[in-house]
Amino acid sequence: MLNTTMTTKVLATLAAISATFFLAPTAVQANNSRYVNDIRSQLARVARTAGFHNLTSTHEPVIDSLAHRRSHNIRVNLRAGTPYAIIGVCDRDCQDLDIALYDSAGNLIASDSQNDDTPIIGVNPNYSGAYRIRVNMASCSNNPCYYGVGAFGR
Repeated sequence: MLNTTMTTKVLATLAAISATFFLAPTAVQANNSRYVNDIRSQLARVARTAGFHNLTSTHEPVIDSLAHRRSHNIRVNLRAGTPYAIIGVCDRDCQDLDIALYDSAGNLIASDSQNDDTPIIGVNPNYSGAYRIRVNMASCSNNPCYYGVGAFGR
């Protein structure tokens, strides 16, 4: 049985870990380095070709894999008044990747659900705080497909 002091320390540690895990942007690293390196290169290339030359990466990119028609949520902290471009890319087995940004109340802020594999959202948040990026692997011909999401801002 834990005493009160140990219980308090354990709860404080768990709270700190939970806050870091759920509120801070974290990079999910897929285990196939070839795909991870390709996805990182694609993110940088798409940011340049989309005209975001004056924006830099503000968060570590999230790189992972999803099966056809599966989704994943990414939590990210954004600052009010900062223009951001949120960019998604995926591997050559992916034909359609969609992303949507939600505020902490679950309201849809912006989305890109076009039939393409490079969704881009432009946003300038009204308030600082936690947001959720929903990634949807709309079409993957060879499961799983690797994807990456990067946030770029000033």
